[in-house]
Amino acid sequence: METHEFSFGFQMGGLQVAPVHVRVERLSPVIAAHRHSNVSYEIHYTRSGRGDVTIDGVTRGVYADTLYVTGPGVEHAQRSDPGDPIVEYCLYLNCWLLPGQGSRPFARFAQTHFWMGEDGGRVYPLLERLLDECRQSQPGAREMIETLLRAVIILLNRMYHSEPPRAGHAEAPAITRAGLMPIIEDAFFYRHRTLTLDQLAALLNLSVRQTQRLLAASFGKTFSQKLADARMAAASQFLQFTDLSVTEIADRTGFCSIEHFSAAFKRHMGCSPRAYRKRSREGGKEMRNEE
Repeated sequence: METHEFSFGFQMGGLQVAPVHVRVERLSPVIAAHRHSNVSYEIHYTRSGRGDVTIDGVTRGVYADTLYVTGPGVEHAQRSDPGDPIVEYCLYLNCWLLPGQGSRPFARFAQTHFWMGEDGGRVYPLLERLLDECRQSQPGAREMIETLLRAVIILLNRMYHSEPPRAGHAEAPAITRAGLMPIIEDAFFYRHRTLTLDQLAALLNLSVRQTQRLLAASFGKTFSQKLADARMAAASQFLQFTDLSVTEIADRTGFCSIEHFSAAFKRHMGCSPRAYRKRSREGGKEMRNEE
């Protein structure tokens, strides 16, 4: 994985932009279902490989040159083919419309929470150049990086107009401490097995009370609810796409016993882990037979 973080912001046409990072990585077989904050947008470009992405419960194939954008409130999970793993460029931005700017030129970008299609050589060259600028740190790199980020937003905004998005929502309100969102998301993604509220607060350099308020403002959830979501999302992916036993999955998702895991899973998902695995795999067979 290669990640370059940003520490600046800018405005364009009524849109406040706070870029967070650009990343290129070979995706692990399963990225559990998750949502970002209420101002977060991720631009995903598949350079090579194949797999699929599940957006709000709907699974779509992902191949080389697939481009998709996930915005506020969009739940998405990714699966990479172990035999042909996805190599993905991901640009993470926090964006929101300034008050009264709903009719400005880039309102469409902020109001579009999901878009998917083929890139066709449009966004990819900008992402490649962006990574090169981050790697080299030449004179004027800050200005060039901002120029490239502006170009990405302009191009996506045009694509949304010419190729209608599949979903759109109203303006998202701005939040404070937007730059902390990647830390929160990575903590729940990769540390959900053992993560505690005290540990998360320490990662954020905030008090426990401030951390609780930030989670409520950004996600509308408590720490326990967000942790349960992360663990159940990971568990559901393990059940669908691996042959791990229920006991192994319970351990990998932070439960002290299979009984506690099964009870929590049933409360959260409405069925037992084994029933969920059986149903999801039978559903997959039915879909393949239809094809």
